[in-house]
Amino acid sequence: MTRHQDEPQAAYYPIRVVSNETGVNAITLRAWERRYGLITPKRTAKGHRLYTEEDIRLIKQVVSLLNRGIPISQARAMLDHDQNAPDVAITSQAQPSQWHQYREQLASAVQAFDDQALGKTFDEVSQFFPIDIALRFLLIPIYNQLRDTVTQPLGQARLRFYSGFLHARLAWRLSEQQQRAPSASLLVASTSNDDSIELLLTAILLKQMGLRCVWMNGLLSAEQVVECLTTMDWQAALLQLPASADDAQLAVARDIAVESGRPVFVSGAAADSHDRLRQMGVIALQDDVQQSALNIRDMLAGPNA
Repeated sequence: MTRHQDEPQAAYYPIRVVSNETGVNAITLRAWERRYGLITPKRTAKGHRLYTEEDIRLIKQVVSLLNRGIPISQARAMLDHDQNAPDVAITSQAQPSQWHQYREQLASAVQAFDDQALGKTFDEVSQFFPIDIALRFLLIPIYNQLRDTVTQPLGQARLRFYSGFLHARLAWRLSEQQQRAPSASLLVASTSNDDSIELLLTAILLKQMGLRCVWMNGLLSAEQVVECLTTMDWQAALLQLPASADDAQLAVARDIAVESGRPVFVSGAAADSHDRLRQMGVIALQDDVQQSALNIRDMLAGPNA
């Protein structure tokens, strides 16, 4: 779809740079190229993709359309029909965002504890949007909104209802066969009774980035984590710690890292414990699941994975 001008001084960017610049992960960029012919990057002699500034601009236009809830297939049609249309569509405030409508549908379903309506909206969104886009613009914002209203009547129950639904649907997505061999394998488990939905969201994003995540539902002891890592030769562990972890609970992550000899990433721990965890040789993640997934990917598989 894009045209590359034969200019010897043109700048070309690897997929990692494009992903960081646009917020679209490499898996999604490859899918857009393969399924929709949206971008046609140049290739190096070794087959690595290289993108132009025009490609980056186009990707940003597509993301802006996706932000408004326009499916990727329709976004491509708009771009094919009129090269000026994306700029008009991006800046126009006349049309409400389709994401807003989806959020209203999900919120209404959660308010009524209607799992069928919840599933219908989830299936529709999954059909039209990549899972990482759906997570960023719909599923995670709804979860955060519910988490902020737990003190309201039935607020905790509605959060648990939505969290249980996401657990079931995302765990199933996590088990789907990957199209290419994973660049690394992680054990993903919780050592806390806290809600582990953000841990699962991070695992889903990691899978989109080409890593294999072995999801362990429920609590797992330090001994079991170490045995799994060493017996199965998995490259790292992604663990959830309690938000109010004490010294003994922080030491669990340290012991796993020492005894397994593998990198151990932890989420959920309070920010004031991050320095102590780093001193223990454990990698503490921030609250941003997208950035956490990128950091794990870069450390285990390299930025060009």
